[in-house]
Amino acid sequence: MIRRIALSAIALLCVAPTAGAAPLLLPAGTPIYFQFNNLEMVSATSSLIVPGYTGGPAGLPPGITPISTQNNWGVFNVSSMQFGGFSPATEHIDISGGPTFFADDGPGLVNGMVTGIFYGIQNTSPTTATGGFIDLYWHDPGADTTLGATLGAEASCLAGVTCTPTAPTVGNFTTSGGGIFLARLAFASGITANPVTFISSTCDPTTISGGTCTADSYANVVVSAGGAWASILDGNWFNTAFGQRDVRFSNIFFLNEGGTWSLKSNDPGRVFTSAAIPEPASLTLLGLGLAGLARRRRRKV
Repeated sequence: MIRRIALSAIALLCVAPTAGAAPLLLPAGTPIYFQFNNLEMVSATSSLIVPGYTGGPAGLPPGITPISTQNNWGVFNVSSMQFGGFSPATEHIDISGGPTFFADDGPGLVNGMVTGIFYGIQNTSPTTATGGFIDLYWHDPGADTTLGATLGAEASCLAGVTCTPTAPTVGNFTTSGGGIFLARLAFASGITANPVTFISSTCDPTTISGGTCTADSYANVVVSAGGAWASILDGNWFNTAFGQRDVRFSNIFFLNEGGTWSLKSNDPGRVFTSAAIPEPASLTLLGLGLAGLARRRRRKV
């Protein structure tokens, strides 16, 4: 019984935000399935410029040279996170979705938001690419108002209607309104047998005229970049021919007919979080909670 209570308390502490520690805390040692909405620009030539990122980001892995232009970049929000699962046949290969523990309820509301930017992607053929990074940011409940006051405004922006590829747009999805850096992910090899192919798609995104296409990729956490989620996302769970990977993405994208952005999509990502040890403050809270539960149980006896 005590063991069951302890496990429940640990899960509660890992999932729920804590006072004074704004970012959502992810459950440790757990498969997670998350859904995110992309709005992106794509070009056949490596000429796209990301406002504020032209000098290259800090904390890149050794040997990676910052670049100022790219074939593909965009912004996104994480719409939901679910406790995931897998079968013996998909262990270390894929994760499916399950019960939701976080849902984006819109700017200015009560759940907070996870947003971000992806950049630095370079085409190696019409359907393959290399390089690229993803930066994740947390926005506190009530302070995540930079995308608009309602869910409708956020949806309009992600549909390419009310926002343009400018510095303010980048700021809205990253640091504006007190956005807190969570982690940097670097796209990595493993999705094909080619060691320099990091992203592989079923069609040329620069010529898509209708219907939908898919793209698949892996990514690893850039631990040196820091961030509140860097350690917990560093799970090394997915097996590939080139080593273990932290995150797997499957993008379903289609032409955006209504704005200056080229593509939009609604995509799943998967991660098996590392079995991180709770921070000292969380351990103290857990200890106090278990002590109270134990006293209550003794009184009943």
